[in-house]
Amino acid sequence: MRQGIGIAVIVSSLLGASAVLVLAQPAPGDGRGRLTQALQGAWLPLESGLVVSASEGTPLSAKYEIDDGAFELSVYTSKAGSSSGEGFMEVIVDYSAGVVVRVETLSDGGDLAAAQAQKAAMDRARRPLAEVTAEAVKANAGYRAVSSMPSLDNGRPVAEVTLVRGDDWKVVIERLD
Repeated sequence: MRQGIGIAVIVSSLLGASAVLVLAQPAPGDGRGRLTQALQGAWLPLESGLVVSASEGTPLSAKYEIDDGAFELSVYTSKAGSSSGEGFMEVIVDYSAGVVVRVETLSDGGDLAAAQAQKAAMDRARRPLAEVTAEAVKANAGYRAVSSMPSLDNGRPVAEVTLVRGDDWKVVIERLD
């Protein structure tokens, strides 16, 4: 009888351990849930982060993200340099203080390609990305901007603004011209 109880304990322990492993794996869309939760502690609106980052160059795009486990507001900017031509930077804005905390030169090929494409869109834009993002938020009461990414749509500059309200996510397209 003791042997039967011992086997039952071992089997239930193994089943419990496998259940814990299943629970520990991130579910699809878990990134959005984590980002939504992290956004609750960020008082700085994305559009204000764009304005703050302008001290480091022309804002090209912005997004709240969880990068390497850290929640941050990342803004890509471009700045004409005297000797190196166009420089692309990633500006990290402190979402609790509204100040620039770090500026890094973009060197990764994918990041550079994205910044160049965003710059091409912003070169044709007549309105700043911060203004367009603020308009998208205003037109969608109760939502806040999570990201604002410019691109060209049939040669016209547009911004794809991702908005969230609770667990409801949506994307709106705003014209930049």
